Amino acid sequence: MTVDLQPARRATSKDVAASAGVSRSTVSQILNGDERFPEETRARVRAAAEALNYRPSRAGRALVTGLSDIVVLVVPHATFGPHLQDSVDRITGASATAGMSVVVRFARMQDEATLTSVLDLRPAAVVDFGVFTRQQRERIEGSGTLVVPRRAYVTEGADPDPIDIEIGRIQVRELLRNGPRRLVYAALEDKRLDPFGPPRLEGIRREAQERGLDAPLTPRIPLDVQGATKALTEVRDEGGPVPLGICAYNDDVAIAVVAASRELGLRVPEDVAVIGVDRTAVGQLVSPRLSTVAIDQPLLMDALVQDLSTLSTRRADADGDARRDAFGLGRVLELVRGETT
Repeated sequence: MTVDLQPARRATSKDVAASAGVSRSTVSQILNGDERFPEETRARVRAAAEALNYRPSRAGRALVTGLSDIVVLVVPHATFGPHLQDSVDRITGASATAGMSVVVRFARMQDEATLTSVLDLRPAAVVDFGVFTRQQRERIEGSGTLVVPRRAYVTEGADPDPIDIEIGRIQVRELLRNGPRRLVYAALEDKRLDPFGPPRLEGIRREAQERGLDAPLTPRIPLDVQGATKALTEVRDEGGPVPLGICAYNDDVAIAVVAASRELGLRVPEDVAVIGVDRTAVGQLVSPRLSTVAIDQPLLMDALVQDLSTLSTRRADADGDARRDAFGLGRVLELVRGETT
Protein backbone atom coordinates (compact mmCIF):
# COMPACT_ATOMS: atom_id res chain seq x y z
CA MET A 1 0.00 0.00 0.00
CA THR A 2 1.34 3.41 -0.95
CA VAL A 3 0.60 6.65 0.79
CA ASP A 4 0.50 9.91 -1.10
CA LEU A 5 2.64 12.29 0.92
CA GLN A 6 2.31 15.13 -1.58
CA PRO A 7 1.06 18.20 0.29
CA ALA A 8 -2.21 19.73 -0.77
CA ARG A 9 -1.79 22.65 -3.14
CA ARG A 10 -1.95 26.00 -1.38
CA ALA A 11 -4.76 28.23 -2.57
CA THR A 12 -3.72 31.28 -4.56
CA SER A 13 -5.31 34.65 -5.18
CA LYS A 14 -6.30 33.31 -8.60
CA ASP A 15 -8.40 30.61 -6.89
CA VAL A 16 -10.05 33.20 -4.64
CA ALA A 17 -10.74 35.46 -7.60
CA ALA A 18 -12.36 32.61 -9.56
CA SER A 19 -14.49 31.60 -6.58
CA ALA A 20 -15.63 35.16 -5.85
CA GLY A 21 -16.08 36.14 -9.49
CA VAL A 22 -13.68 39.08 -9.38
CA SER A 23 -10.20 39.89 -10.65
CA ARG A 24 -6.99 38.99 -8.81
CA SER A 25 -6.19 42.67 -8.32
CA THR A 26 -9.58 43.13 -6.65
CA VAL A 27 -8.81 40.23 -4.30
CA SER A 28 -5.44 41.77 -3.43
CA GLN A 29 -6.86 45.23 -2.79
CA ILE A 30 -9.76 44.00 -0.65
CA LEU A 31 -7.63 41.67 1.47
CA ASN A 32 -5.16 44.52 1.98
CA GLY A 33 -7.86 46.65 3.53
CA ASP A 34 -9.13 48.71 0.58
CA GLU A 35 -12.69 49.73 1.48
CA ARG A 36 -13.58 51.43 -1.80
CA PHE A 37 -15.37 48.32 -3.05
CA PRO A 38 -19.04 47.62 -2.26
CA GLU A 39 -19.61 45.75 0.99
CA GLU A 40 -21.21 42.83 -0.90
CA THR A 41 -18.06 42.42 -3.03
CA ARG A 42 -15.77 42.65 -0.02
CA ALA A 43 -17.85 40.08 1.88
CA ARG A 44 -17.80 37.71 -1.11
CA VAL A 45 -14.03 37.93 -1.43
CA ARG A 46 -13.45 37.41 2.29
CA ALA A 47 -15.82 34.44 2.34
CA ALA A 48 -14.03 32.86 -0.63
CA ALA A 49 -10.63 33.40 0.99
CA GLU A 50 -11.83 31.83 4.23
CA ALA A 51 -13.40 28.85 2.48
CA LEU A 52 -10.18 28.18 0.57
CA ASN A 53 -8.02 28.84 3.66
CA TYR A 54 -6.16 31.43 1.59
CA ARG A 55 -3.41 33.48 3.17
CA PRO A 56 -1.81 36.33 1.21
CA SER A 57 1.82 35.75 0.34
CA ARG A 58 4.04 38.09 2.34
CA ALA A 59 6.80 37.68 -0.18
CA GLY A 60 4.42 38.65 -2.95
CA ARG A 61 3.15 41.62 -1.01
CA ALA A 62 6.72 42.76 -0.45
CA LEU A 63 7.33 42.64 -4.19
CA VAL A 64 4.28 44.80 -4.82
CA THR A 65 4.68 47.32 -1.99
CA GLY A 66 8.46 47.25 -1.67
CA LEU A 67 8.07 46.42 2.05
CA SER A 68 7.50 43.24 4.02
CA ASP A 69 4.93 42.73 6.79
CA ILE A 70 7.69 42.71 9.40
CA VAL A 71 8.55 45.07 12.23
CA VAL A 72 12.16 44.72 13.38
CA LEU A 73 12.82 45.64 17.00
CA VAL A 74 16.56 46.31 17.24
CA VAL A 75 17.97 46.14 20.78
CA PRO A 76 21.61 46.75 21.69
CA HIS A 77 23.55 44.16 23.68
CA ALA A 78 23.10 46.09 26.89
CA THR A 79 21.96 45.92 30.47
CA PHE A 80 18.30 46.85 30.59
CA GLY A 81 15.90 47.48 33.43
CA PRO A 82 12.85 45.34 34.13
CA HIS A 83 10.68 46.91 31.43
CA LEU A 84 12.15 45.49 28.21
CA GLN A 85 9.76 42.52 28.05
CA ASP A 86 6.75 44.76 28.67
CA SER A 87 7.92 47.08 25.91
CA VAL A 88 8.34 44.21 23.45
CA ASP A 89 4.86 42.93 24.34
CA ARG A 90 3.26 46.32 23.72
CA ILE A 91 5.04 46.73 20.39
CA THR A 92 4.09 43.19 19.37
CA GLY A 93 0.45 43.87 20.19
CA ALA A 94 0.39 47.12 18.22
CA SER A 95 2.09 45.47 15.25
CA ALA A 96 -0.33 42.54 15.29
CA THR A 97 -3.24 44.97 15.11
CA ALA A 98 -1.72 46.30 11.88
CA GLY A 99 -1.22 42.75 10.56
CA MET A 100 2.52 42.76 11.15
CA SER A 101 4.95 40.28 12.67
CA VAL A 102 7.72 41.35 15.05
CA VAL A 103 11.32 40.18 14.84
CA VAL A 104 13.59 41.06 17.78
CA ARG A 105 17.27 41.42 16.98
CA PHE A 106 20.03 42.08 19.51
CA ALA A 107 22.96 43.86 17.93
CA ARG A 108 26.11 45.84 18.50
CA MET A 109 25.71 49.58 18.29
CA GLN A 110 26.47 51.14 14.89
CA ASP A 111 26.76 47.64 13.39
CA GLU A 112 26.87 47.73 9.58
CA ALA A 113 26.04 44.00 9.37
CA THR A 114 22.83 44.59 11.29
CA LEU A 115 21.99 47.54 9.05
CA THR A 116 22.49 45.38 5.95
CA SER A 117 20.30 42.61 7.39
CA VAL A 118 17.54 45.07 8.21
CA LEU A 119 17.64 46.62 4.74
CA ASP A 120 17.51 43.14 3.16
CA LEU A 121 14.35 42.32 5.13
CA ARG A 122 12.63 45.45 3.78
CA PRO A 123 10.62 45.79 7.00
CA ALA A 124 7.57 47.99 7.26
CA ALA A 125 9.08 49.53 10.40
CA VAL A 126 12.17 49.46 12.58
CA VAL A 127 11.94 50.16 16.31
CA ASP A 128 15.44 51.33 17.21
CA PHE A 129 16.38 51.13 20.90
CA GLY A 130 19.72 52.83 20.33
CA VAL A 131 21.64 50.72 17.82
CA PHE A 132 21.75 52.93 14.74
CA THR A 133 23.40 56.29 14.15
CA ARG A 134 21.48 59.17 12.66
CA GLN A 135 23.01 58.44 9.24
CA GLN A 136 22.04 54.76 9.43
CA ARG A 137 18.49 55.67 10.39
CA GLU A 138 18.31 58.00 7.40
CA ARG A 139 19.39 55.14 5.12
CA ILE A 140 16.64 52.94 6.50
CA GLU A 141 14.04 55.68 6.12
CA GLY A 142 15.29 56.29 2.57
CA SER A 143 14.27 52.74 1.68
CA GLY A 144 10.68 53.53 2.68
CA THR A 145 10.78 51.97 6.14
CA LEU A 146 9.28 53.80 9.12
CA VAL A 147 11.84 54.25 11.92
CA VAL A 148 10.63 54.86 15.48
CA PRO A 149 11.17 56.47 17.90
CA ARG A 150 11.74 59.51 15.74
CA ARG A 151 14.81 60.35 17.87
CA ALA A 152 17.48 57.78 18.61
CA TYR A 153 17.85 56.96 22.28
CA VAL A 154 21.59 57.46 22.14
CA THR A 155 24.21 56.73 19.51
CA GLU A 156 27.24 58.57 18.29
CA GLY A 157 26.06 61.09 15.75
CA ALA A 158 22.56 61.25 17.24
CA ASP A 159 21.07 63.80 19.59
CA PRO A 160 20.97 62.52 23.19
CA ASP A 161 17.46 61.65 24.25
CA PRO A 162 16.04 64.47 26.41
CA ILE A 163 14.50 61.90 28.76
CA ASP A 164 17.88 60.46 29.71
CA ILE A 165 19.37 63.95 30.01
CA GLU A 166 16.58 64.89 32.40
CA ILE A 167 17.09 61.72 34.49
CA GLY A 168 20.63 62.87 35.29
CA ARG A 169 19.41 66.35 36.17
CA ILE A 170 16.69 65.01 38.49
CA GLN A 171 19.23 62.83 40.29
CA VAL A 172 21.55 65.77 40.91
CA ARG A 173 18.77 68.04 42.15
CA GLU A 174 17.60 65.42 44.63
CA LEU A 175 21.11 64.66 45.90
CA LEU A 176 21.85 68.34 46.54
CA ARG A 177 18.51 69.03 48.19
CA ASN A 178 19.98 68.90 51.72
CA GLY A 179 23.36 70.47 51.09
CA PRO A 180 26.56 70.26 49.01
CA ARG A 181 27.99 66.90 47.96
CA ARG A 182 30.76 65.58 45.72
CA LEU A 183 28.84 64.30 42.72
CA VAL A 184 29.49 60.80 41.39
CA TYR A 185 28.02 58.94 38.43
CA ALA A 186 28.11 55.23 39.27
CA ALA A 187 28.02 53.25 36.03
CA LEU A 188 27.52 49.50 35.95
CA GLU A 189 30.66 47.37 35.61
CA ASP A 190 29.47 45.20 32.72
CA LYS A 191 30.97 43.98 29.45
CA ARG A 192 27.73 44.73 27.64
CA LEU A 193 27.05 48.09 26.07
CA ASP A 194 25.55 50.97 27.98
CA PRO A 195 23.25 52.88 25.61
CA PHE A 196 21.52 54.95 28.30
CA GLY A 197 24.37 55.85 30.66
CA PRO A 198 26.19 58.44 28.51
CA PRO A 199 23.21 60.80 28.10
CA ARG A 200 22.37 60.47 31.79
CA LEU A 201 25.97 61.36 32.62
CA GLU A 202 25.65 64.31 30.26
CA GLY A 203 22.60 65.48 32.21
CA ILE A 204 24.57 65.20 35.46
CA ARG A 205 27.43 67.20 33.97
CA ARG A 206 25.13 69.93 32.69
CA GLU A 207 23.37 70.30 36.02
CA ALA A 208 26.70 70.37 37.87
CA GLN A 209 28.15 72.95 35.50
CA GLU A 210 25.12 75.22 35.87
CA ARG A 211 25.55 75.05 39.64
CA GLY A 212 29.28 75.81 39.46
CA LEU A 213 30.25 72.32 40.68
CA ASP A 214 33.08 70.01 39.64
CA ALA A 215 32.39 67.43 36.97
CA PRO A 216 31.23 64.13 38.50
CA LEU A 217 33.55 61.27 39.28
CA THR A 218 32.74 58.27 37.08
CA PRO A 219 33.52 54.89 38.70
CA ARG A 220 32.14 51.58 37.48
CA ILE A 221 30.42 49.56 40.19
CA PRO A 222 30.27 45.75 40.00
CA LEU A 223 27.22 44.02 41.44
CA ASP A 224 29.03 42.25 44.27
CA VAL A 225 29.87 43.53 47.75
CA GLN A 226 33.62 43.09 47.51
CA GLY A 227 33.96 44.79 44.13
CA ALA A 228 31.51 47.56 45.00
CA THR A 229 33.32 48.22 48.29
CA LYS A 230 36.66 48.51 46.52
CA ALA A 231 35.19 50.93 43.95
CA LEU A 232 33.48 53.04 46.62
CA THR A 233 36.70 53.20 48.67
CA GLU A 234 38.55 54.64 45.69
CA VAL A 235 35.77 57.17 45.09
CA ARG A 236 35.77 58.25 48.74
CA ASP A 237 39.53 58.72 48.71
CA GLU A 238 39.34 60.80 45.51
CA GLY A 239 36.29 62.80 46.54
CA GLY A 240 37.74 64.25 49.70
CA PRO A 241 35.94 65.17 52.93
CA VAL A 242 32.68 66.35 51.35
CA PRO A 243 29.79 63.81 51.57
CA LEU A 244 29.22 61.86 48.39
CA GLY A 245 26.16 62.21 46.18
CA ILE A 246 25.92 59.18 43.91
CA CYS A 247 23.77 59.10 40.78
CA ALA A 248 23.50 55.38 40.04
CA TYR A 249 22.95 53.90 36.57
CA ASN A 250 19.99 51.94 37.90
CA ASP A 251 18.54 50.56 41.13
CA ASP A 252 20.82 47.51 41.04
CA VAL A 253 23.91 49.73 41.12
CA ALA A 254 22.34 51.88 43.83
CA ILE A 255 21.76 48.79 46.00
CA ALA A 256 25.39 47.75 45.49
CA VAL A 257 26.50 51.23 46.63
CA VAL A 258 24.33 50.96 49.77
CA ALA A 259 25.82 47.54 50.55
CA ALA A 260 29.35 48.87 50.05
CA SER A 261 28.61 51.83 52.31
CA ARG A 262 27.62 49.44 55.10
CA GLU A 263 30.86 47.52 54.64
CA LEU A 264 32.82 50.76 55.01
CA GLY A 265 30.82 51.98 57.99
CA LEU A 266 29.46 54.96 56.07
CA ARG A 267 26.04 56.37 56.90
CA VAL A 268 23.34 56.53 54.25
CA PRO A 269 22.34 59.22 53.40
CA GLU A 270 24.49 61.38 55.70
CA ASP A 271 27.90 60.28 54.35
CA VAL A 272 26.75 58.75 51.08
CA ALA A 273 23.48 59.72 49.42
CA VAL A 274 22.46 57.59 46.44
CA ILE A 275 19.65 57.62 43.92
CA GLY A 276 18.87 54.96 41.32
CA VAL A 277 16.72 54.66 38.20
CA ASP A 278 13.82 52.34 37.29
CA ARG A 279 11.93 52.09 40.61
CA THR A 280 12.32 48.33 40.86
CA ALA A 281 10.28 46.35 43.38
CA VAL A 282 13.48 45.20 45.12
CA GLY A 283 14.68 48.77 45.47
CA GLN A 284 11.52 49.63 47.37
CA LEU A 285 11.86 46.59 49.65
CA VAL A 286 15.47 47.00 50.78
CA SER A 287 16.42 49.03 53.84
CA PRO A 288 17.08 51.89 53.58
CA ARG A 289 14.45 52.19 50.84
CA LEU A 290 15.94 53.56 47.64
CA SER A 291 15.32 56.98 46.24
CA THR A 292 14.96 56.51 42.49
CA VAL A 293 13.67 57.97 39.24
CA ALA A 294 10.67 56.10 37.84
CA ILE A 295 10.24 56.01 34.07
CA ASP A 296 6.68 55.63 32.79
CA GLN A 297 7.63 53.07 30.16
CA PRO A 298 4.01 52.38 29.10
CA LEU A 299 3.58 56.07 28.31
CA LEU A 300 6.75 56.05 26.21
CA MET A 301 5.58 52.91 24.44
CA ASP A 302 2.23 54.56 23.71
CA ALA A 303 4.08 57.05 21.49
CA LEU A 304 5.66 54.15 19.58
CA VAL A 305 2.33 52.33 19.40
CA GLN A 306 0.68 55.38 17.87
CA ASP A 307 3.45 55.63 15.30
CA LEU A 308 3.11 51.93 14.50
CA SER A 309 -0.64 52.31 14.06
CA THR A 310 0.12 54.05 10.75
CA LEU A 311 1.51 50.79 9.35
CA SER A 312 -1.90 49.54 8.30
CA THR A 313 -1.98 52.31 5.70
CA ARG A 314 1.82 52.47 5.20
CA ARG A 315 1.82 56.22 5.91
CA ALA A 316 4.51 57.80 8.05
CA ASP A 317 3.07 60.21 10.58
CA ALA A 318 4.72 63.61 10.30
CA ASP A 319 3.41 64.51 13.74
CA GLY A 320 5.39 61.77 15.50
CA ASP A 321 7.96 64.12 17.03
CA ALA A 322 5.37 66.62 18.16
CA ARG A 323 3.24 63.91 19.73
CA ARG A 324 6.18 62.46 21.64
CA ASP A 325 7.21 65.90 22.83
CA ALA A 326 3.64 66.61 23.90
CA PHE A 327 3.84 63.90 26.57
CA GLY A 328 6.22 66.14 28.51
CA LEU A 329 9.16 64.98 30.58
CA GLY A 330 7.21 65.72 33.74
CA ARG A 331 4.70 63.03 32.84
CA VAL A 332 7.27 60.43 31.77
CA LEU A 333 9.63 60.81 34.76
CA GLU A 334 8.81 60.78 38.46
CA LEU A 335 11.09 61.27 41.45
CA VAL A 336 10.41 58.57 44.04
CA ARG A 337 11.95 59.83 47.27
CA GLY A 338 13.07 57.04 49.58
CA GLU A 339 15.49 56.93 52.49
CA THR A 340 18.82 57.11 50.63
CA THR A 341 18.82 60.85 49.81
